Amino acid sequence: QDPRSSTPGLGLLMWVKDAYGDEAPAIWEGLADNVVTVTKGWSEAYGLFLEGEADMVLSYTTSPAYHLIAEEDATKAAAAFDEGHYMQIEVVGKLAGSDQPELADQFMQFMVSDAAQSVLPTTNWMYPAVTPQGGLPEGFEQLIEPGKALLIPSDDVPALREEALAEWLSALSQ
Repeated sequence: QDPRSSTPGLGLLMWVKDAYGDEAPAIWEGLADNVVTVTKGWSEAYGLFLEGEADMVLSYTTSPAYHLIAEEDATKAAAAFDEGHYMQIEVVGKLAGSDQPELADQFMQFMVSDAAQSVLPTTNWMYPAVTPQGGLPEGFEQLIEPGKALLIPSDDVPALREEALAEWLSALSQ
């Protein structure tokens, strides 16, 4: 997925840069011949994968849970990487100029409540920020457990993103 329009694509870009540093351009050059297409976002890429147009797709470690729980299909699996897995964190926030600051505060409190966190695994198909009292739904125990989480400090991301994007564009445009 194009890292300029896709958060998972940007996550992959940052993962390669974080995991391989100065070797990142060589990694992209080595992968270039194996890239079937670069899509605008996750939905387009995942759709091509489901239609059999690609053997692998960039997705989340929790994607197999959807297929297992919602479709009773255990044929999908996530790859485990020794270098670690880049984290994507979804956030909720309050605008400084909100005309409903109390309501925003209430919503943010609700989002970390057991009621909200317990439905996120099977609605967003992601790990919750806070494990619900009842634990994760059945099926999540079958997912891979990354041994290392990668996350670049937010202050470092802008400069590193520009460098990594230039490397990616150069390698995939040859």
